[in-house]
Amino acid sequence: MTIKEILDFGRQILTQAGIEYPGLEAEILLSRILDQDRVYFYTHSQEVVDLERTEIYRSAIKRRCQLEPVAYILGKKEFMGLDFFVNGDVLIPRPDTEPMVEHLLEYLQDNYPDGAKVLDLCTGSGAIGISIKKYFKPGIVSLSDFSEAALTVARINASQLVKGDLSLYQGDLFAAIPEGESFDVIVSNPPYIRRAEMSGLARDIIAYEPHLALDGGESGLDFYRRIIAEAHLFLENDGLLALEIGDHQAAEVIDLLANDGYQEIQTIKDLSGQIRCLTGKLSSIKPGDNNKLG
Repeated sequence: MTIKEILDFGRQILTQAGIEYPGLEAEILLSRILDQDRVYFYTHSQEVVDLERTEIYRSAIKRRCQLEPVAYILGKKEFMGLDFFVNGDVLIPRPDTEPMVEHLLEYLQDNYPDGAKVLDLCTGSGAIGISIKKYFKPGIVSLSDFSEAALTVARINASQLVKGDLSLYQGDLFAAIPEGESFDVIVSNPPYIRRAEMSGLARDIIAYEPHLALDGGESGLDFYRRIIAEAHLFLENDGLLALEIGDHQAAEVIDLLANDGYQEIQTIKDLSGQIRCLTGKLSSIKPGDNNKLG
């Protein structure tokens, strides 16, 4: 089959399966298999694709028709200009997380030009923490996750994308962090979907992405309550906590931060203008600690 014929085939099958952008996805899958950019297809439309790669393409199209996300089929997802390895053990990094990372990079460069210690809690693929390490080279970055399988993915990405060691910790939130360890910045994109809303997620998400990384409990706020309360033990004085949040959770999470003594709370919007991240600086005096005043 020529490139044109194989793309026509892919587009037709994906259209029949109800895929929203069949032409685009047909090209993306072939681009990965042929290791060529999509422009190449228009200048080499009559080039013949060998049988082995044609069969690989057919298999990829079949998987997409079963709603498997393209990122899992390709085994990679671009985030912050880097190609991260992904599989079904980790959530697929989303572009809407990038403004939070960009904000943190600017904050670190402005406030800690000589280096800072950063913890990426609930790291998954490692996209947030590894991106920070990549673009803020003096940073000392640690990655933590409850899932050992997710940490395996993060370890692969760290080895492929950055120079210098990153510490990886496995365990339930801060229980994974060694006693006495502290950080200048703690960032987390924890599970935040309300349990009752899990079944309403897009079919490709609910069928393929790990529920452990999605389910935020009955209110969707379970992890925020724990992280906000326990981060006091691991943040340096004047340390910053950054949290990615779900749609319409800003007011509730701001209240949690304020009630636990975080100050200078800021909001960061995603690419669609939705508040997607909150940051707060640790106050050395928590509410109720009146004996520390004066």
